[in-house]
Amino acid sequence: MSESIPPNILIVDDQELMYRVLQATLRPLGARLFWAKSGAEALEYIRSNGTPEVIVLDFSMPDQDGVETLRQIRKLENGQSIPVLMLTARDQTHIRQDAEGLQVHAFMTKPFSPNMLLSTIKEILRSHR
Repeated sequence: MSESIPPNILIVDDQELMYRVLQATLRPLGARLFWAKSGAEALEYIRSNGTPEVIVLDFSMPDQDGVETLRQIRKLENGQSIPVLMLTARDQTHIRQDAEGLQVHAFMTKPFSPNMLLSTIKEILRSHR
């Protein structure tokens, strides 16, 4: 895939404010951003629209947490290799253990540095294009 084509990035977070922060942070990429407010919406997006190039996935959501959402994504035919950056406001050690084997490419704790998040997403895109 050509690097001149804007990447599709799926943001999975139940908080509109966090979506807006991520939207502003990722603006320099020129990416097409899609927002799922729950794990169920994320699964439906992938089933209906195909594979995003990156998923930014919040751990803490009311319907199911990010690890369970990722388990379900990995079961989809086109969901096994999607790069994922997981955001969490909690202790990462426990979450990393829960996510072991689910191919999370990066973990970031909220509040995060916008520059660090942007550079991490750029690196994920670079290594998977």
